[in-house]
Amino acid sequence: MTQNEQSKGPTLFRQIATRLAIFTLLFAVLDIGIVIFTYGQQPQSLAEELLTLEADKMDGSKFTDLDQFAGPPESTHWFASYVDSNLGNSGSLSAAYPSPNRGTLMDWTRREKLSQGFRISGVRSVVIAGEQRWLYMQFEGRGISPYVPVIINELIQHVALPLIPLSLLMLLFNIFAVRRVLNPLRRAEAEVDRLDPEDMALRITEPREPREVTTLVRAVNRALERLDSSMAILRSFTANAAHELRTPLSIMQLSIDQLPKGEQRDALLTDNQQMTRLVNQMLDLAQADAKAFETGAPVDLVEVGRKAVTQLAPAAFAAGRDLVFEDYGTATTKGHEEAIFRIYRNLIDNALAHAPGNTPIEIEVGPGPRFSVRDYGPGISETDGPKLFERFWRKNRSTGRGAGLGLGIVQRLAEAHGGSIAFENPEGGGAKFIVTFPSDTAA
Repeated sequence: MTQNEQSKGPTLFRQIATRLAIFTLLFAVLDIGIVIFTYGQQPQSLAEELLTLEADKMDGSKFTDLDQFAGPPESTHWFASYVDSNLGNSGSLSAAYPSPNRGTLMDWTRREKLSQGFRISGVRSVVIAGEQRWLYMQFEGRGISPYVPVIINELIQHVALPLIPLSLLMLLFNIFAVRRVLNPLRRAEAEVDRLDPEDMALRITEPREPREVTTLVRAVNRALERLDSSMAILRSFTANAAHELRTPLSIMQLSIDQLPKGEQRDALLTDNQQMTRLVNQMLDLAQADAKAFETGAPVDLVEVGRKAVTQLAPAAFAAGRDLVFEDYGTATTKGHEEAIFRIYRNLIDNALAHAPGNTPIEIEVGPGPRFSVRDYGPGISETDGPKLFERFWRKNRSTGRGAGLGLGIVQRLAEAHGGSIAFENPEGGGAKFIVTFPSDTAA
């Protein structure tokens, strides 16, 4: 799975927010269940609320005809009529449906069990056509269906209205709190992304809170310290090994020089030279990775280039090659003279190794803080270009020439000076490597 595919996964903030929303929904469902269960255990309260709800439908109506009202859903034998306010009068309903207490009417509800359900009857005070009247209602039903309007009304009035804003406020508060808690993680993520593998001394800033994030950041910093220590040990080992190998290789060179001339002696000299070059490159690489040099001293690129050409000229002449040095003006920068000398040396060695026959190697310096090394070899193909500066990459490993370190060392040393290296295939064939540094004043 690639990094882009991994980044498409849900964020921690989204996961927490989703869980909070689900928890709020479950809480609402649980609250609804409790309300339904509570009312199911109180049939008398349901009956009272149901009659009050039916009376509210008629309350304030302009129509005195009660036949327009159908009563609760799934109800049978629905009956509604007005009752005289004084039960002592000869109202028809007074005799047919007497109140438990004789005298002035008041709200009352009666629930009776039947063989196949229940009967609910009662009186409520309503205002019809602007006049206050007493309304008698009676109906029969079975099951929970007639109570559905009451339950819905209770859920709206006592669950939905208070619960929805409260739940939304709680959810928003939790989301805001979670976002604040996750801010240290976001800052730590940004600092991790800014970590430079070339500067292993960098560490992530430890937040003061929360403790879990602080613990995680400290663990990452400890891992970086262990990694830095391991890399230091590896660089030290590489540098020490390369340094220790230089002496036996020099002794071997002297011993080979004392052998009588012949093909075997020439082969041994070639092998020794390649081993010496590899050891020098390993030492250069270790020093470049460790930045074991200061880059603040003024450096004259022309002078360093002349020294490199002077040192490598004997090997070039022995191979029947010419080193052509061109000075195009002032070229100064701030850096480390020996490190820049190694850039020259590796580029010239690389040109000598890959250019054919007796073609010349051209070194041009300036104008400005830059220089280039050109050969007249086969050039660089488009497919080889992206791999050119990878360490230990070689186009043809069967030749046994080099270890694929030279150009990687050049790039690392140039970057250590704040510079860069580029290549091109100039007209006339071959390859040209251009190294550019910051100017002396800007460095």
